[in-house]
Amino acid sequence: MKKDLLIFFIFLLFGMLIGFPMMLADNDGAGQGSDNDSNVISAGNNNSEGEEEVCCHIFGFGVNMKKVNSQYELMEEDECVVPEDWVGGGREIVSEKRCEEGYTARIQTAIQSRNRLRLNASEIPENCTITGSVIRCGLENGKVMVVMAGKSGNTIIKFNGGENVSTRVELYHHNGQVYGVFGNETRAIEYLPEQLREIIRERTRARLNNTNITLNENGEYEYEAEKEARFLGLFKVKEKVKWYIDSETGEIIREKGPWWGFLARDIEEE
Repeated sequence: MKKDLLIFFIFLLFGMLIGFPMMLADNDGAGQGSDNDSNVISAGNNNSEGEEEVCCHIFGFGVNMKKVNSQYELMEEDECVVPEDWVGGGREIVSEKRCEEGYTARIQTAIQSRNRLRLNASEIPENCTITGSVIRCGLENGKVMVVMAGKSGNTIIKFNGGENVSTRVELYHHNGQVYGVFGNETRAIEYLPEQLREIIRERTRARLNNTNITLNENGEYEYEAEKEARFLGLFKVKEKVKWYIDSETGEIIREKGPWWGFLARDIEEE
């Protein structure tokens, strides 16, 4: 009986795999139509009165396409786009905190050399102590950050005794806030690793094991884990997934998983 059941599910899976590309083709065609409709709707909405304002980052390009002459302005969302005749710069919607009064000045103050978190440095930031090759800094709300050496030149940071976070990002500490240099810009790290699990719970309540967290050079947390699931609702499997989460806004930017993920059902935490 078990053998017959197994053969049945093998044929079922084979049939689904054959039909899957056709389903994708149909969905792509439907998606294109939806996008066109969405653009029309968006165009209509953009002209509506009382549109909510967003914080717009306006910048130019310098050597090696480095963002220079940054300015932050509150404006309507449809205005935060690059005009057709504008060259040498760009616009992008960013966290509203960047439009707060004094934001740029705070960043410039924070990234002074004396505030940089460096192991074995001659000086360390205020409210930080160093013991051997470990730096401890006090953060807002009484939290503590620990910085120590990792493997292959990486730095390990840990907040409130939580999970280790590996990074190569240049970090600064000032007035209880942590800042990172991400590509061409410096910004505050608003979301700490301890908050990531709750953010992910909005997507799934599955059991997560063997987690690994990296803060990359784009300012994103890469949260890797093994998710417990049942393949075809029957066979227990471990599904490797990765979420990319913005360290400034807490937004889940994208999610990566195995191609067969749509055939698996999460096993929720009890």
